[in-house]
Parts: sequence; C-alpha cells; structure tokens
Amino acid sequence: MNSRSLIPVALLALFSSSTVGCKKDEPAKPDPSVTAAPSSSAKGKLNVRGPLGPMAKIDPQAMKDYRLDICHYGTFTLRQARDSYFASLGKDEPSEKKIPNFGIAAAPSTTSTPAASAKAGAAAPPATASARVASAKPPAPAGLVAKAPGSGTAVTAPIPERRPLDFAMRAPHERNARACTAAAALKEPAMGDVDVAVAAYAPFAVELAKDISAANNYYSRAEYKEDAFAKGKAFHKKLTDGFQKLDELQEKLGAALAAWRKDHTGDLGKIEEGEKQIRPVYDAATAVFLAMVAKTPDAAALKVSVEKLEKEIEALKAYSVAHAADPWSKIMIGPYEAFLRQAKELKVSDKGVVDPDGFLGLVNGFTGLVEARQRALSRAMINKGQTMIPGGGALAPHAIPPSPAPVPAATQ
Repeated sequence: MNSRSLIPVALLALFSSSTVGCKKDEPAKPDPSVTAAPSSSAKGKLNVRGPLGPMAKIDPQAMKDYRLDICHYGTFTLRQARDSYFASLGKDEPSEKKIPNFGIAAAPSTTSTPAASAKAGAAAPPATASARVASAKPPAPAGLVAKAPGSGTAVTAPIPERRPLDFAMRAPHERNARACTAAAALKEPAMGDVDVAVAAYAPFAVELAKDISAANNYYSRAEYKEDAFAKGKAFHKKLTDGFQKLDELQEKLGAALAAWRKDHTGDLGKIEEGEKQIRPVYDAATAVFLAMVAKTPDAAALKVSVEKLEKEIEALKAYSVAHAADPWSKIMIGPYEAFLRQAKELKVSDKGVVDPDGFLGLVNGFTGLVEARQRALSRAMINKGQTMIPGGGALAPHAIPPSPAPVPAATQ
C-alpha cells in the first residue's frame, strides 16, 4: 500500500473519532418527569403566596375612608351612563330605530367594501362625544388604512370588536360599586349616618352597575335581533326604575360623608409635612370634580377651579424638588397632572351639559387620585417602620391619623 492510499484511510479514521467524541460530549437530556413537576408546583405556589416583605398597617379609619371615596366618587359613572342612555332614546323605548347608548362609542364594523373603505380613508374626523350620545346609532370609527399589495388603492383593515372589554375598562361601574359593598362591610370605626347611607346604597349601586353592563353587552352583541327586543324592554324598565332612584341614594351618602367629616377633621398636628402639602391640591381637585358633577355645571366656575388646581400643583412640584425623598409628592404629582389635563380638556356647553367622554374620564381620573393617595399613605408608613407582618401580625403602631379631604354634598 503506497502513501497516497493511506491518506483517505487516515482522514476517515479522524472523522470517525471526532463524531464519536461529539456524541460523548453531548449533554444528557433532562428527564421530563423530573423537570415538569417542580415547575408546576412552583407556579401553583406563586399564585397563593403573599408578599415577602412587611406591609403597611393601614389605620381602620383610613381604609374605610378610602373605600367610601371610591364608592361615592366612582359611582358617578352611573350618572354618565344614565344621561347617555336617555339622550340616545329620548322618550322612546329601545327599537331598531333607537338603539341605546351608555356613553361609550359604538364598536367598529368588522367588514368593509372597497368603496366604503376608500371613502373611510378620506373621511372627516369622528364626531364629538356629545354628538355620539345625541345620536341613536353613533357612527362607527374607521378602521386602519393601508395599501393593498400590488396597487395604490387604500383599503381599510377591519378592527376587531372589543366593545365589552373597552366598556368595562373605561366605565368601571361594577368595580366602583363593589367598593360600596366593601365600605359597608367595615363596621369599625362606626360612622353613624354614613354607615346607614352606604348600607342602603351599596346593594343598589352594585345591582344597577350589573344591569348597565348586561344591557350594554346585549346591545353591543346585537342580541335584540334574536328576541325582537323582548329582553331589551325588560332592561329598559329595570334601568329606568334604577336611574330614577340614583340621585336620591347617592346624594344621601354624599351629604352624610360631608357632615361626618366636618365634625371629624383629625389631629392635624400628627400629620407629616408631605401629607400636609398634598392636601390643598387634593381639595382643589375635589372642587373641580364637584363643579363638573353639579346638576347644572357652570363653565366659568369650573375654569376658575381648574386654574386654582394648576397653581396648587405647581406649588407641590416646587416642594417635591426640595424634598426628593418625600413619598407623598413623589407619588401624587403624576396623577394630579393627569387629572389637570383631563379637566382642561373637559367641554361644558352654554346649557351646562358636560361632554360624556370628558365626564367619564374625569370620574376615572379622580378615583385615580384617591387610589394614589392611598398608595402614598402606605409608602409613608412603610418608610417610617409602621408595618405589619403579612397575615396581620403588627410590627409597629400606626401614628398617622386618617386625613380625608372634606367632601361637600356633590349636588348642592
């Protein structure tokens, strides 16, 4: 055998040894029975496990005030739904010619023709929220405009219907109403007429919120075409009865809260400086909110309230710059500025009619302020070591008294 014939044999031997080596070095595959079980059990534990660190020990009064504020202020969305509903129907019952609207824009169509699509691409901006509510069938917004492949023609891609989800997110009637139930369940501390008022209002608000959501789903899914409005007429009677009682029950709660808080201001000497700084801003935001929800909103008075709120926010921002570690201003400035933007964009007609979209946005914005204030209280307590072990074990007493802003009667 010559030297040339030995070269291929040597190369073959080298290749064989390298491939065998690769197989030996390949890591062993994990056993599915070993890896799957821990992953599954870990996932299950994470779902039920509480926070690892200590939590703020919220004073019972502060927690009850928080629930009451979400209940009282948040359920003003029910009024917006009521006004939108009656504006869309007038004096008539629901029918093919009068489809009720609860203050949320109609879902876009999921089908489109080339002609309609081209027209929609060059259509004028959508109608205002006031126009949508006044119309029995609000115009559907156009879809996303794009060019068809291989042509210069603009076509409109249909937008998937998301109306029920959007409605629940933008009009959180049920979530806010459940805060009334939570407030009514808090027996301590006793709050006299407030407890009586919220006990009567809570079940009513929850039931009305559920009826609004159910009716909205009924109409948004066009279920009336299957039963010739039989269920729609039943909804109409139930909703009309509930809407007629709404003002009375809600006003009783607002008046009881205002009276109780007037006589229970708390010890201001025990409140830390950061909370003192956010109070004037919160009071100014409350004034804006109450001006909007008044039975006859005054555009001029509302503008004055908005200007005062803007000045208070600027003062709080100056304080925050000089006190970077303060949790109150750090947490509250963002929500305050968002609420101010909503208030500036709010449209009020000469007849005192508030733009429905703006009304809903401002209610949601104000409940956001209530929630942000509760977060700031929790953070301040944790920073001061006023915490408890997850599960209820106290680590330190809570020294900060409840400090809700006064709540004037909303419709006085």
